[in-house]
Amino acid sequence: MKHSYPVILTMGALCFAFQTAQATLLLSEAFNYTTPGTLGGNVNPSTGYTWTGGNNLTIASGDLTYGGLPDQGGNELSVVNGSAGSGINVFANVTSGSVYYSFLLDCTATPTGNSYLTALNPGTTPPGGSGDALSVYIYSNATGYRLGLRTGGASAVTTPSGSPLSVGSTYFVVVQYDFSATLASLYLNPTPGDIQPAATLSLAPTTAPTAIDNVGFKSQSTAGASYLVDNLLIGTQWADVAPSAVPEPSIFALMGLGLLGLISSARRQVRR
Repeated sequence: MKHSYPVILTMGALCFAFQTAQATLLLSEAFNYTTPGTLGGNVNPSTGYTWTGGNNLTIASGDLTYGGLPDQGGNELSVVNGSAGSGINVFANVTSGSVYYSFLLDCTATPTGNSYLTALNPGTTPPGGSGDALSVYIYSNATGYRLGLRTGGASAVTTPSGSPLSVGSTYFVVVQYDFSATLASLYLNPTPGDIQPAATLSLAPTTAPTAIDNVGFKSQSTAGASYLVDNLLIGTQWADVAPSAVPEPSIFALMGLGLLGLISSARRQVRR
């Protein structure tokens, strides 16, 4: 029994490693770059790849946050329509399972038209509209705006025209492309740390994407509006992109069991 202490620690370490090994974070981005400055030319610290392009995509001082979601700090991306331009960064190629993508969004001015905002694509393809593997775009509304989802030529809107999102508010957006189900989904304001909920909107592509390995943002020459984006996460599991700022209960339970085991072992040693 005198070996209980290292055994318990080893089991705890193995359990923790098993939990953390199930997810794969492909990219994280806090936009912690020089401000004022442009997005293009900056090296993403999680991928080592340089952001390319970037007209009207600039780094702004500030930090978007969302309750319960870990804050990466840094600055934020400012997307201003009025001049066409796009910027992308690449990550490990994904051809099966799912790709999950999350970010914080604050529309700072009421859009005067519909516009593309961000997309996931294969190769080095920038956001381009109907051909995107997966994209989120903005629908204008008289009193706010709505989010749209597009995948492989198909598109849909997340919220009805009578229930627009508010300008000046921060929203937590998660999108998913499931290669197995051939389905794109959007989740609006899910609870960080919870299991994956029912989608706000799901959409089947007209032409199914076969690979995804880049993320891009786009400004347009028209549809005047501006957006702030922050806390970008891309992974292969829900937990990658919607983590909780508080450790999961299962981790607390593991720590508690380990502590109880140590106390029990110590008592047995004393009795001897």
